[in-house]
Amino acid sequence: MRLSKFRNLGNDLVNIKLQMESEYLQQLQKVIESKNDVVTFLHNTKSKETAELIVKEGFEFQSHLDYTSDVVSAKDPVTIKYFTIVRQAYGNYTMVIQIGKDLIEDYSEILETLPHHFSEALTVKEPYLGSEEDLIYCLAPNFVKGFIDSQTAEFHANPIFNPNLKSPLFEENLRRILKSQNKK
Repeated sequence: MRLSKFRNLGNDLVNIKLQMESEYLQQLQKVIESKNDVVTFLHNTKSKETAELIVKEGFEFQSHLDYTSDVVSAKDPVTIKYFTIVRQAYGNYTMVIQIGKDLIEDYSEILETLPHHFSEALTVKEPYLGSEEDLIYCLAPNFVKGFIDSQTAEFHANPIFNPNLKSPLFEENLRRILKSQNKK
């Protein structure tokens, strides 16, 4: 009789965990969906404080945005599920980053013959050399839609989110990139 109680408790815990995971995946899919034509990047972090800092100050990434994050589509739940499994070890807070496709295409077209990535232009701080000898950039916080706590499925929205932001700073970054190439 006692053993069956423990089995039931174990089954209940498994069911609760599966339900929480399902709620998190549903919330993630819902947050990723957008009326805008955007490209979505996901990144996990370990602490809520770090997630809040990213929302406030922007997302630091190494070299190119897609080196430090994963591109996903709301239309592809298999990729989203795969991301949650593979990146779970990196933390319980999933950052959702979305950038307008037109913005990406505009900068990519200008930079297509250069060894630079569109994400380098969409930054708010001067790049610096990281510990692995790669440049570290800081994506504008406006592209951070917010973050989801995978344990509670709670979404924390960024009040200044704007996936189509065009900033004079981005144009200045682009001029700096182009100028650096002309010197070579």
